[in-house]
Amino acid sequence: MNKHRGRIWITGLVLVAAFACDRPALPAATPWTDLMQTIQGRLHQGNLAVAEVAMVQGTTVIINLKKSGVTTGMTLVAKGNSLPGAALSLQDNIASLLLTQIHGDRARGTILPGSQKIPPQAPLFPLSHNRIYLYSNLAAPQSIQPYRDLTEVLQTNQIPYAIRTWTRIAAADPDGIHPLIITFEARANQVSCRLIDRDQNVFYQRVFQLEQAPAITRPEGAALLQAPAPGYQFRPFSNGSQSFTRAAGATSEDQAAGKIELKSPYKRLVFADCDHQPGQELVLLNNQWLEIYTFSHLEIKPVARYRLPDNDFIPIHLHAGDFNHNGLDEIYLSLGRPVIVDNKLDTSLHSIILEPGETALQLLGGDLPYYFRTIEQRDGKVVLLTQEMGDFKQYKTPIHWAGYYNGGFAIRGEYQPARDVFSLYNFNLSPFNDEHLLILDEVGHLAGFNGRNSERLITADHHYGVFAETPYNQKLKNVEFTGGFSDSKSAEIRFTARRFINCNNYGQQIFLIRKGRAAESGPAEKGLNLFVDNQVKYDQIVGIQWQNGEIRESWQSPRLPRDIIDFAFTQENGRETMVILTRNHDGKYALELMQD
Repeated sequence: MNKHRGRIWITGLVLVAAFACDRPALPAATPWTDLMQTIQGRLHQGNLAVAEVAMVQGTTVIINLKKSGVTTGMTLVAKGNSLPGAALSLQDNIASLLLTQIHGDRARGTILPGSQKIPPQAPLFPLSHNRIYLYSNLAAPQSIQPYRDLTEVLQTNQIPYAIRTWTRIAAADPDGIHPLIITFEARANQVSCRLIDRDQNVFYQRVFQLEQAPAITRPEGAALLQAPAPGYQFRPFSNGSQSFTRAAGATSEDQAAGKIELKSPYKRLVFADCDHQPGQELVLLNNQWLEIYTFSHLEIKPVARYRLPDNDFIPIHLHAGDFNHNGLDEIYLSLGRPVIVDNKLDTSLHSIILEPGETALQLLGGDLPYYFRTIEQRDGKVVLLTQEMGDFKQYKTPIHWAGYYNGGFAIRGEYQPARDVFSLYNFNLSPFNDEHLLILDEVGHLAGFNGRNSERLITADHHYGVFAETPYNQKLKNVEFTGGFSDSKSAEIRFTARRFINCNNYGQQIFLIRKGRAAESGPAEKGLNLFVDNQVKYDQIVGIQWQNGEIRESWQSPRLPRDIIDFAFTQENGRETMVILTRNHDGKYALELMQD
């Protein structure tokens, strides 16, 4: 509910870090000065530690600085095999933190999502790169003056770079190599120059207009950084836990029913009917591709894929359902794109609706400014919900329901059962009372409300952790000055919402992810923006029910010592199946299966 809405306390990754020492002085400012400074700030500065951890409290770190040149906004990393004073290679990063305040030789930082525990006295190193690649899709880039200017200024500033073809850049790098990539790509008569890395972070962007379109060798925005082709390895089936289709209480510690190892990273999954045949297809989404697979007998086989229009899309959420009533499910991709507005980092929604066609996926709608979600109501009917992003808030109320009318997609009226809810992703309708809503806030607190008057009726005893899987920026209305060290910020880090599913057929349970593999628990007393590390290093799927005056955990999956990214339900070989998307400590992704 709006008046009970929690505050986001975790701070995420910034796109630009400035760190330059012992570098040639730049000449007078040119149109390329920002690019040169950004490159120099992220180049490998040597393997000597620049700081040391003094104290860790939740996600906040107090740091002793050892070298000059460290600035606020810089990302520092701790390395897995590091000892105080040791010089190390650029690999085995176990944790990253963002510097937020500096005062003399002391600093404060925030541990970023996905980090492991950082011990006191751990040395900290700049997040750096040690190779620069230059790629262009122009057939004759040297014929374009901006390209000639770019190569000249790189040489003038003594920045080493290697010209690479698409094939060589798309190939993987050896361990420890973290290249910066300058892309110089044309689309029609417009040329875009960007500085990126393999994680799709955009550090610099500039656009040129040409009098006529140049010849190109590949489309702009091609799968430049595409990971290896999707594939899997299957691990044998073994019987697992108690049934999730009934409110069966806690499970044993048995392993999941099967495991399919993936070769590519993904952020979302859902199941959809894509072919008028029995059974559903598996749909996976990352920041470049939406991919569809058959899912049968514990095997997946590729069927179709859809390339997102650009490399910088942010996969926010993924849902499916047949709302145009043609017998096939549409696929609803909630997508964001990083932008800069008034010199502030921001994100705009560019969501997509796809539908399976006879030979390929068909685009039903693109560049839509909405978040999408499908939700099962108390009567079992599934409805499609939409919500806009606010100018300075992650979600703009109210939530609307949507559908297809006169052959086209249309936004309808306010969704009355959630008329005061702040986010379409963070609520469910309680199956046991027509007036009750369950609300999961951004930091993992679960509470029950009266939907008629927004009164909080109950708070769950359990805390479900911070789901900080996919960050994106949103500009602030006014620049904020924080702390006592004249630090400021112009954008807030937002995180995509976890999956939160109501399943009436599964014992009227509501399922969600319990995050335990990051510093979690509740905020410290007196409202400090800190979290207490409870040292639990597992994730889990939990079923909950609100009835008889209590919110109880009616079912629990086995505890997984891996990050749970997403989950979904389907039927496989006649059995109810839960499919969980996980990532292990080595960054390897897998589908883990549990069956009724």
